[in-house]
Amino acid sequence: MGQVAFWSNRYGQSGNSTNMIAVATLIGMEYVTRTLISHTHWSMSSLESTFLKGKTSTVNDIEYSNVGIDALERLARSNRLTPNMVKDYADTILRDRLELLRGTAKPNEEMFSSIHDVIESILDTVKGYYNLSLIDVSSGTQNELTNIVLATSDVIVVNLNQNIAVLEEFFDHEQPDFLKEKQYVIVLGQYDRHSKYSVSNIKRMYKPNAPIFTVPHCTGFMDALNDKSVVEFFLRNKNIGGNHDNHYFMAEVRKLAKGIFEAAGVDTKIYSEQGA
Repeated sequence: MGQVAFWSNRYGQSGNSTNMIAVATLIGMEYVTRTLISHTHWSMSSLESTFLKGKTSTVNDIEYSNVGIDALERLARSNRLTPNMVKDYADTILRDRLELLRGTAKPNEEMFSSIHDVIESILDTVKGYYNLSLIDVSSGTQNELTNIVLATSDVIVVNLNQNIAVLEEFFDHEQPDFLKEKQYVIVLGQYDRHSKYSVSNIKRMYKPNAPIFTVPHCTGFMDALNDKSVVEFFLRNKNIGGNHDNHYFMAEVRKLAKGIFEAAGVDTKIYSEQGA
C-alpha cells in the first residue's frame, strides 16, 4: 500500500500527531493489515507518550542505538538492515496490526540530522515488511528530513483546521511542489461541524483539488489522549450507537481512513474487517 506522510503548513496549529493517532488506531483496529507509525521529530513525539505509557526511556536509561529509528539507522549504515528486522525494533500497539517505531533518543539535534543520508534506505526497507506506514513529519518545507519523507511518500495527508488564517495560507498561495506531484487528502483537525467554516463552505470558498475529511473535536478522545488510553477508547466506541456523542467522531475518522486507502489506490474491501 505504501507510505503516508502527515504534514501541515503551520507548526502546532492543526493537530498533525493527534489526527494520525486517531486514524492509525482505527486502521489497526478495523483493517487486516500491518501498519507502522513513526515520526521525524528530534524531541519525543506525542506518539510515544500516548502509546508507550510507562515504557518510554531517556538516553540515560538505554543506549539510543538499540531502539526505534536510531537502531534502524545503525543497521542501515552497516548494510545489515532487512525488512524482517524492522519489527524487532518497534513497539507493538495492536498485535499483528499496529506497531510504533520510536523516534530518536539522541541527545542533540545535530546528531539526529546525520540520518538524512540513510533515511531513504530505511523507508524502503520498512515498505518491504509493512503494508502501510504513517509518518508524522515537521510542518512547513524548511526541514530536510521532512522534505525527504514527503518526496518518498505515496500519499500526503495535509492537516489544516478551521482557522481562517491557516486556510488562507494554504489555499490562497501556490501549493508546494510536492503536492503537485502526489496524491493527497486534506483533514480538518479539532473540527466543529457547527462552525461557519464547515467542510461544505470551505469547499465552496476555495474549491480544493483534494477531498476534505475531518477529525472532529471529541472530549472523550481528548481525555483518552491525556489518560494514555486511546486504544481502549476506540475499542469501547467501535460499535457505539448513533445517538451517542462519540458516534460522529468515529464515523468521521472511518471516512478519513477509507480516504487514505483510496488515495493510495487500495480497495478497502480487501483489508477491511467489515468489507467496507
